[in-house]
Amino acid sequence: MQSKKALFLSALLITPLVIGGSAFVAQSRTQAPLPPDRNWQELEQSINYQIRHFPGQTAVYIRDLNTGWTIEHNTDVLFPSASLVKLPIMAVLYQAQVSGRLSLDESLPLLRKLKASGSGHLRFRRTGSRIRVRELIYKMITESDNTATNMLTDRLDLDYINRHFLALGLNRTNFSRMIMDLRRRDQGIENYTTAQDMGNLLEMIYFKNLTGSEEMLETLKNSKINDRLAMGIPSNWQIGHKTGLMNNACHDVGIVFSPTHDYVICVLTTKARRFRRAKGFISEVSHLAAMYYSNPSLQAAARPKPSFWTQLFQISGDTRG
Repeated sequence: MQSKKALFLSALLITPLVIGGSAFVAQSRTQAPLPPDRNWQELEQSINYQIRHFPGQTAVYIRDLNTGWTIEHNTDVLFPSASLVKLPIMAVLYQAQVSGRLSLDESLPLLRKLKASGSGHLRFRRTGSRIRVRELIYKMITESDNTATNMLTDRLDLDYINRHFLALGLNRTNFSRMIMDLRRRDQGIENYTTAQDMGNLLEMIYFKNLTGSEEMLETLKNSKINDRLAMGIPSNWQIGHKTGLMNNACHDVGIVFSPTHDYVICVLTTKARRFRRAKGFISEVSHLAAMYYSNPSLQAAARPKPSFWTQLFQISGDTRG
């Protein structure tokens, strides 16, 4: 049943491209990015060196939002998403408001069954307390609050969320169990995502392709967990990002706003012996990218260019409903 849904939604996304095909193809050909320069190639080599010496599995996705140059490693490989899944859940919630499924200003009751251990402090609030959806979203992203996530996903239900993941083009991302549902996790039921899916979603938010993009980006910029990607960039640069940490998975994905170009960076890891080593790897990859973007020879005035995938999503219509 799920495969039929995926095919149907994929058809919806592809159809507008066929209707306006010739004009779009002509535009994409004339805007083909220049080949990467030597500095970019050296950045990729430095990152590959770090990947080879990391004692675990990694995925790296970096996309320059001005030139379109991309560094990709294992970007379509499935990783346990941990708290990264909260990023697309936020996007689905904003689309759900447009369709009338919920209001960001409505209040939800804190039920005992939805309280979850791990990140966040909402689990300590009195059972029965009512909290606005907008506040829950903010806590879900900035504090990675697991209880807030469970309250929001319980309001929508898993099937609705998964259908809208597909509508967003996140074909390799799923939400199969509630946060910190250890019983189902022990049964082998896991939430997965890829660096490519996370990168595509961040790019859609950056180019304001989704309802609520500006508000979502501001929320991402207020993340309070800054021990990975943020450690690798200068303190005066801005980053909007979401982390993930669970069992042997350690991730961070975000958008960095440098003085030269803005860029998407997604680093996922698993099977590392220690979180400390995984966090250090993510910070080092971020630092290498920041060194490249600190180069004053980069043209700061270059206009941001959406990827082919993002342009395709944009002309295929919105995801409301």
